[in-house]
Amino acid sequence: MKLSKKLLYPFMILVLAGCSRETPAPTNIDPEEEIPTPQPANGISGDLSSISLQAGTTYTVVGDLNIPEGRNVTIPAGVKFEFNPGTRNEAWVIDVHGSLYVEGTAASPVVFTATADAIASTRNNGYGGLWGGIHAGRKAGDLVIEHAEILHAGGVARAGTIVTTPESGGSGRLTAGDRGYALWYCRPADERQDGVFVLLNSHIAYTLDDAVRTNGGRTLMAYNVFEVIGLNGGEAVNIKAGGPGDFAFNLFYNIATNALKSADTQAGRRGILENNFYNNTIIGSGYRRAETARGGSLNYESDAYGKAYNNLIINSRYGLRLTPGEARPRTAALAFGYNWHYGTSTEITENFYPVGSNNPSNGLIGSELPIPTTDIIGAPGANDPGFVNYNVSTFAWANRVNGHAIPAGANFHLRADAAALQGANRNFEPVFATYSTLNGKVYQAPRPAAYFGAYGQAN
Repeated sequence: MKLSKKLLYPFMILVLAGCSRETPAPTNIDPEEEIPTPQPANGISGDLSSISLQAGTTYTVVGDLNIPEGRNVTIPAGVKFEFNPGTRNEAWVIDVHGSLYVEGTAASPVVFTATADAIASTRNNGYGGLWGGIHAGRKAGDLVIEHAEILHAGGVARAGTIVTTPESGGSGRLTAGDRGYALWYCRPADERQDGVFVLLNSHIAYTLDDAVRTNGGRTLMAYNVFEVIGLNGGEAVNIKAGGPGDFAFNLFYNIATNALKSADTQAGRRGILENNFYNNTIIGSGYRRAETARGGSLNYESDAYGKAYNNLIINSRYGLRLTPGEARPRTAALAFGYNWHYGTSTEITENFYPVGSNNPSNGLIGSELPIPTTDIIGAPGANDPGFVNYNVSTFAWANRVNGHAIPAGANFHLRADAAALQGANRNFEPVFATYSTLNGKVYQAPRPAAYFGAYGQAN
């Protein structure tokens, strides 16, 4: 079937005010194919701390941007960065060796995207990779992003940038030619441990692999939307050693593998990976990773621990998975339950918690550990959570691997009569009550809600 090469993406989602997105029409094109792209005559590159960014201004990026060690850069509301691929389709990055503060607002977000020509080109297969990403290396301080649109990122890694050099901290380091990440933050065990990674009220969409990779550092992610993440693998958020924190009230829609994965591995400080996953909504995820036992919602492994409560897991490949064997999480310090599951077919409902002695997808829940009695689990079609404008029963099993974007007009708040409005668990605390930046700003971690999922009743 021949598909349209031109994709149109409205660029804004208002978190907590309903979500809509046109469905992209992917083309069958190699995301790493080098197709020369003309360079604009004018644009920005180089030391971002030397550029006076003006609120509401659009900048064309024609080369890598960087923030030197010890420097702070604040990006004001309404700024838009349009990344133009290089003459050999280089995916330009923002390499952060200092601190970056993105200060968008709900009415005027900061936008990071590709140029209109790049989006309309045959290189756009609907899974991003048109520019590199924002990568905070081992010498960086804070990475704080509020009210931002981060679209079409995760392009092919290049030699000399943070993610391919020792500046990556060694943890998760990429080789030139590998698919990159939209956002990266690292804190190796033998490096500085101050600074925080905060991502709030933002929209991350269309990446070839992981949207976010953390390798240490206190992390708060709340009120975000992750949409169409990963071509044939990749988590929305992949958390490694040394990165404790809270991940709450996020919407994950059509993720290749997991929405949230926590594993105490690689170069961060070991033994402290406590991650709380609560009040998230996860829809139609896990189906573009072909291997068995490879996610679809939430995953703890390799000595990771924390609390997983109040999540809505809708038409996804698996429910919460605790990895068995040598990669098992710290089960004695895990708490979970009060998670709401919905599936349109037996292929989904039988894998909320896979069981069976010969099932390679088995996790610890349902085999070694009991399925929580507080979970909402039922037969196909049971336990519709009651979204304002999104019909969970229309999920098509045969079409599950495709990169569907959020339908136009979708609203994931709960109706006034929705069963999922009550019964969730509020009797636990965030990992950290507050997250303090190096410049003195303090962010409160959100408290758990009485409803399930990311959004309560619409006003």
